[in-house]
Amino acid sequence: MRWLLRLHDGLTNASFWGATVAVAYLTLVTAWEVFGRYALQAPSDWAPDTAAVSFAMITFLAAPMLTRNTGHARMTFIAEKASPETALWLNRFVLFLGMAACGLCAWYGIAETTRQVTRGVKMIAVTPIPKWVVTGVIAYSLMSMALYFLRHLAATFRSPAR
Repeated sequence: MRWLLRLHDGLTNASFWGATVAVAYLTLVTAWEVFGRYALQAPSDWAPDTAAVSFAMITFLAAPMLTRNTGHARMTFIAEKASPETALWLNRFVLFLGMAACGLCAWYGIAETTRQVTRGVKMIAVTPIPKWVVTGVIAYSLMSMALYFLRHLAATFRSPAR
């Protein structure tokens, strides 16, 4: 089981590097577009389309790392005022809800990605980009986040102080 957890963490590290590459790409393509548009008087067709895809990649390739490191948004003011036992169960409930919501959305995302691949759906833009490129990354991200919520939930049963 430990090797599966290490594999999940390794994939998360790799996807975070992918988000980093997408940030670099977005920076370079935006700079090129500004230069091309204003200095060369020749805007590109592909830059805005690929920049939009890059935004999605940045968000959804980085999200599993945030969930892994419990950097996701949390409203803890109720748990902070509750007794330690109640706070633990509230935390477990929230982790379960996060796992269920991400898992359900990932299931839908996988089904939609499969549909887009089989039908060859492209984004409506100047540059024809397969839509599954983005929805596949979203589905991966949500599935990975669901697994991290599950891992955090399981950890609360091993170590009540967490």
